[in-house]
Amino acid sequence: MSSSETAGSMEAPAEDRISLLPDCLLGTIVSLLPIKEAARTTQLCRRWQSIWPSLPLDLDLNADKSGIPCTGRSISRILSSHRPGAHIRSFSARTRVDETTAGWLQALAHKRIDGSLLLGFAFDGARQLLPLDLLATWSLRCLFLHRCRLVDPRPRAPLTLNHLDSLTLDDVKISETSLHRIIAGCPVLRRLCLSRVRSLRHLVPCSRTLVDVHLALHVPLDKISFRDTPNIDNIVLLCVDVWRLYPNIMAEAGLPSKLPTVHLTLPMLDSPSFAVMPRSSIPIVTTLILHMKFSDCDELSKAAGMLSLFPSLQDLRIWCLSSGSKDKLDACGPWPPAVATTIICLHNHLKHVRLLGYCGTRGEKQFARFLMAGAKALTGIQIIHATNWSHQSINNQRDFICSRGKGSSKAQVIFRRSKTIDKNRRKADSFIRQVPFV
Repeated sequence: MSSSETAGSMEAPAEDRISLLPDCLLGTIVSLLPIKEAARTTQLCRRWQSIWPSLPLDLDLNADKSGIPCTGRSISRILSSHRPGAHIRSFSARTRVDETTAGWLQALAHKRIDGSLLLGFAFDGARQLLPLDLLATWSLRCLFLHRCRLVDPRPRAPLTLNHLDSLTLDDVKISETSLHRIIAGCPVLRRLCLSRVRSLRHLVPCSRTLVDVHLALHVPLDKISFRDTPNIDNIVLLCVDVWRLYPNIMAEAGLPSKLPTVHLTLPMLDSPSFAVMPRSSIPIVTTLILHMKFSDCDELSKAAGMLSLFPSLQDLRIWCLSSGSKDKLDACGPWPPAVATTIICLHNHLKHVRLLGYCGTRGEKQFARFLMAGAKALTGIQIIHATNWSHQSINNQRDFICSRGKGSSKAQVIFRRSKTIDKNRRKADSFIRQVPFV
């Protein structure tokens, strides 16, 4: 064979064996690609042109690796490129309202969505209008809506979302009637999250399947009742003034016979919200999340006094938000702790304590020692930290925490280092300082 023949044979294109595979295998291959690369396969040859447009669509334009700008034009192009019969498994996009929004929403309305839908709109503009009957066209299991308006053009017509399992409304404008209509039209709804639904004054859900309710941020309720949700198991209140709502929220007449677990997150203890310390006891709270600086004895005493208001407390989580120099962190002087026997939850119920973002300051160690000595049912204090302490340093801190004895012989002090806790602590600090006490 001549050298020219050899060179020619080397330059010959390789045989395309992948295109010989059946459509089902090609579809599996394309489905594993990022959406931008998956869309490009339509340009390979005629054999590939129908593969991606006929696949179920998993679109997450919020993902860092999507490679596609989260704009209305991008969404319109993706939806128009897919065949009418191709359904959507998941759709997630946060975008601005522009001249294309109404068009791609209508295109989305004609798609079959079998899984999750997350729609969010930017703050710079009017709220996008979404008619409720648009939701009924989808076979959704999970729905998350952010900053839009839900309107009910046919308030007397039946509305049924047969498959919806989880509903989250964040900064959504909706009437109380429409919200209750949605809940009543979801025969398998299990999770309801309402955040910044500022017009909501009365929440009386009717659902035999609802088990998990989250209320957070600017939900100015005057009345709430769970008497028509017999299977409610978990209620989460984020910076909600439970003392203002307690007579209406948690009166026995407003709760199912099976008492749910109630989580309560409170703002910083030095917040103006606590200028006047609440005095009434809230016996239904079982999990409490506090945010503390551990900077002085007054704050520690205030936290101990706060525990006395939750006699059924079983789980205590504290974000340790101390900051500053080492000398400033250890500025807290010797703290004469409260009498633990007067705090009912310590005597009977408190089992789990977590200190998140622990730095080993004097205030943190003194409060942990108070809990260790006073909690009779405690199984452990879990300390999540970011510092690369030596075994000796950890043992010294553990000895200090246990230096006044253990209220429970089963109680242990467990130190666990986390690479992400500092980042999460900063997020918690930034968030909680901006949150009003509603």
